[in-house]
Amino acid sequence: MNTSFAIIGCGRIAERHAEQMTRHGNLVAVCDIIPEKANAMADRYHARAYYSIEEMLAQETGLQVVSICTPNGLHAAHAIKVLGAGIHVLCEKPLCIQVEDGLKMIDAAKKAGKKLFVVKQNRYNPPVVFLKDLIRTKKLGTIYSFQLNCFWNRPAAYFTGWKGTKELDGGTLFTQFSHFIDLLYWLLGDVSKVTATRKNFAHNMIDFEDAGIVLF
Repeated sequence: MNTSFAIIGCGRIAERHAEQMTRHGNLVAVCDIIPEKANAMADRYHARAYYSIEEMLAQETGLQVVSICTPNGLHAAHAIKVLGAGIHVLCEKPLCIQVEDGLKMIDAAKKAGKKLFVVKQNRYNPPVVFLKDLIRTKKLGTIYSFQLNCFWNRPAAYFTGWKGTKELDGGTLFTQFSHFIDLLYWLLGDVSKVTATRKNFAHNMIDFEDAGIVLF
């Protein structure tokens, strides 16, 4: 039986979700508050277009999995609505930008008896799989220190719309670096203490830091 999927938020990352959904099931519905975006994606993948989450959930009674591809700051509210309708959620990273919201999302999934997934595909990259195996089999011996650097670049043009705002984006650690925080946890285990320093050196168009150091 093919899985019935839907997408909330028809931006760039939604295209990645749509491509995989059509390979492994049926993309039956897409939703965006900007009708042009919803219509364009619906036409491209032969799905139905909606302009509100409530309408989509009311009309599409057979949905099994919904991908949340909206701005970071909206992930929690949108995921909780979908879970409340009794549907599994696949949420783009980051899961959310407030700890309290994350706990509410987990609680909503438990109450609904549904799965809440977050996109952390870098765990499956071949070099990461290789390193995980080295650590698991203790081929590197006892690890006393581990350093991870991220040198991605984002030009000023990247920070348009909701990107770069504290309310909807959250910051570098949420949007760019969340994959690598996940890898630290995935490779090395739980965290007992965290200290950090951060600063905005060169991006006066954003509300948060552009560089930082975090010690776990």
